[in-house]
Amino acid sequence: MGLLFTLPSCEPTDEVLSTDPSISLIFSQDTVFFDTLYTSKEDENIDMSSIAKRFTVYNPSGNAINISEISLNDPNDVYSLLINGDASSSVENTFLRGGDSMIIVAEANIPYEDESTIREFSADVNLFTNGNKQNVVLNAFGEDPYYIAGGNVVIGDLIWDPGRTYLLIDSLYITEGSSLTINAGARLVFDNNAKIQVSGSLQLLGTPQDTICLESKRLDGKYENSPGQWGGVIFDSLSHDNKIYGSHIKNSTYGLYIYHPDNDDVIDLDIQNSTIHNVSLVGVSSIKADVRIVNTIISHTVSYAFAQASGGVCEFLYNTIVNENTGYYRDVPSVAFESILDNTQDNEEIKLTLTNNIIWGSLSNEFNVSDGVSLVSLTNNIIKTTSDEYSDNNILNQDPYFRYPYSYNFSLADDSPARGKALSIPNITIDQIGNPRTTTPDIGALQWVEELKE
Repeated sequence: MGLLFTLPSCEPTDEVLSTDPSISLIFSQDTVFFDTLYTSKEDENIDMSSIAKRFTVYNPSGNAINISEISLNDPNDVYSLLINGDASSSVENTFLRGGDSMIIVAEANIPYEDESTIREFSADVNLFTNGNKQNVVLNAFGEDPYYIAGGNVVIGDLIWDPGRTYLLIDSLYITEGSSLTINAGARLVFDNNAKIQVSGSLQLLGTPQDTICLESKRLDGKYENSPGQWGGVIFDSLSHDNKIYGSHIKNSTYGLYIYHPDNDDVIDLDIQNSTIHNVSLVGVSSIKADVRIVNTIISHTVSYAFAQASGGVCEFLYNTIVNENTGYYRDVPSVAFESILDNTQDNEEIKLTLTNNIIWGSLSNEFNVSDGVSLVSLTNNIIKTTSDEYSDNNILNQDPYFRYPYSYNFSLADDSPARGKALSIPNITIDQIGNPRTTTPDIGALQWVEELKE
């Protein structure tokens, strides 16, 4: 006679449903912050939805729980959710095993209201478990910029004042005989590949105390210092009287590019008290143009920081050029001048004045002067170079010692060899940020000042 054994069922503990009201969910964060978002203009097909933000919901219990409801309470209707992979503002009866977790993804899309003030938008993601209610807050600020879209063209004389951000969805073209003047404190933000193209005149009139910012639309996470996110500012042969004062240009393909053949020495592009960095090609590229650059910092360029070719005048005074620890491979010097003079090319001699500059980087040679360059003056510079022909009145291959170069702070350290070694230049009495140049000024864009200790 056979024996019949009945075995008891054995359900894993983490699948046993608990109704204990003392169990509370744990969240990876209590508030999901979206920072400040640009608003969307549906009537112009401008969608500025945020990047997706996620938070995790943990079940700390050894037993399973049932989340009876997950729902979005959004009085302004600007948020959307993805719950366990499903797009929904509300789901019921979500089973979560003991010790397990789930992810909720949130996105914000704030409608344009044409207001000057930045507005705050908050919502709650509510979760109900065993009679308990818990919530995670979603928080964002919305800004209505002035949108430059649809291939905008400047005809006549236009002025942009500070206040609301100017967001260029598409490139802006300044026509011949027209001008765009941008006053101190304005902020320009560029979508991918947007740029400013100038056949007329562009004047950025920032000051050391109140700069003008030109940067990429995305500055979150890895995008904060990523080059090549917008096109840059391009000047053609018809442009004239261009001024870049007190401006900060970052994350572009070119910083400034000018092609301007002419038969005079009138300055075509005047750059003062500005900063250009995180550029995927050339910080400032000048072809046959007459340029003047004063008290300017150019750093973190994947190619040249400054390059002039085929002719023109260059006055390069009190600048700091640094291409060190960029994170990108580079095989060309930071600063280069060349104009090949022969019968086959319509090139002219470059007339170069280079005074009181720091030219430094990770390569053994960061300064190259080739054919067709007339050295009007080359003095009182710190230069990293493999050549000894610039040794008279210059400091070669001595580290300039910046305070915090890894954080883009190129102010001079206390023991910098640049201190007190510049040649005084009439009419240049302040540095990039407005500090006075002393009677024995310092080399570079920034005059040494004592560091304040907290």
